[in-house]
Amino acid sequence: MTTNDVVVATSAADSAAVDDVRSAYAELLGRQAALGAAVFAAVGTAGPAFDDAHRTVQAFIEQAVRPQLRAAVELIYPAAAGVERSRLLIEGLLGETHLIEQAAARIARDTDRVQIAAHVEALRVLLEALLGKVADLLLPALAEASGVALADLAAQLPAIPTERGAPAQAPGPAAHGHGHGHGGCGCGEEDEEMPELDVREIPHAIRHATVFGAFDAVPAGGSMLLVAPHDPIPLLHQLAERSGGRLAVGYEERGPEAWRLRLTRV
Repeated sequence: MTTNDVVVATSAADSAAVDDVRSAYAELLGRQAALGAAVFAAVGTAGPAFDDAHRTVQAFIEQAVRPQLRAAVELIYPAAAGVERSRLLIEGLLGETHLIEQAAARIARDTDRVQIAAHVEALRVLLEALLGKVADLLLPALAEASGVALADLAAQLPAIPTERGAPAQAPGPAAHGHGHGHGGCGCGEEDEEMPELDVREIPHAIRHATVFGAFDAVPAGGSMLLVAPHDPIPLLHQLAERSGGRLAVGYEERGPEAWRLRLTRV
């Protein structure tokens, strides 16, 4: 999602609705990426880590991803059907929705760990592409259209669940493979790598929501590494409030090009 374009809407409420839906999508994608990272990290591990991560990502697909897909098919696409320039786009989005459902089915039925991790990553990529088109193309078209109350439509969309079903171990490297482990416990075993979320290239309008989603996937005692273009003090205050104060912050780098922070759920 670019979200940097100015939306020309028929009302301030519709313009705000576009921003709200974009933020919700960013949060959803942040959660999906973090949960997928946990699956990827656990592929080669012993014990219940992989099965826990696999169950968690399946639960999130069922409780958060599928409701958003259904809402798009049942609410957003029909509302946009009357907008001439959106008709071909909707046909393509319906096809992409089917591909996401196929990936979700493969995640549920496959038993090979490497294949499951590949399907989880495929779902993330497909979901990011679909929601990006809805957010950047379809919603602005609806906001500009007369006779479409986008604010009323957005109010009917399901909320992203905040409950975490993540396993008790720290999640692994980000789905793109850019995670870096830090520190050690001195027990002779390698620490699991933390997932790394680099928000420097993420548009500011959805940056906080993306971090919220990623941190929601961090279990108690787990950590993630946040890479930001500046000291994210306002974001840290929001994260602390959102987590009920169960946040510990450690600075690993303080600029000037990047701030790296270890965020731990305590």
